[in-house]
Amino acid sequence: MGESVHGLLVNLLSAYGYNLYEGKNRARADDLVVREKVAGDLADAAAALRTLRTAYQKRFIPPPSRENPSPPPERMAALRAIADLQERLSDLEVRVRGMSVPTQDRVWEKFRGERGMLNQLILHDYNLAAPSVTVRERCRSIHPPDWNEDVEGALGEAIDQIESAARERTSLLQGSL
Repeated sequence: MGESVHGLLVNLLSAYGYNLYEGKNRARADDLVVREKVAGDLADAAAALRTLRTAYQKRFIPPPSRENPSPPPERMAALRAIADLQERLSDLEVRVRGMSVPTQDRVWEKFRGERGMLNQLILHDYNLAAPSVTVRERCRSIHPPDWNEDVEGALGEAIDQIESAARERTSLLQGSL
């Protein structure tokens, strides 16, 4: 009976094969935490652009009148640009939340160097995290009169950087399978 109690205790502490204290499992959990933070930053940035778009529309796009039935085309282009960046951020947030992590597979574990790969994923996650914080802060600090092509271009480049890091992370996983 002592053997079975000992075996049960070991299984309980290791969560039936999933040891929370093992380095690779901590790396897997850290990966999830970092990606959740990145996705949250991207969601905050998209929300800030949504607010900016509403404020921009209220301030610069007058209601139609007999004299001016159509809004100014340059203002409408700016409004579309804000909406496009907002959509890119929202899509990117969903992509980051849905990024995969290699499954815990004991058969392939020794062949693919899972722990090293998980540590590389954390590095790729950092490459997602740093620019996502920058994008979030930029989006929060923009006011309707500040919006111009330079601001749009800078935000677009920062989003491109996050998308590039996401592609690199995905290719790392595809190369390891």
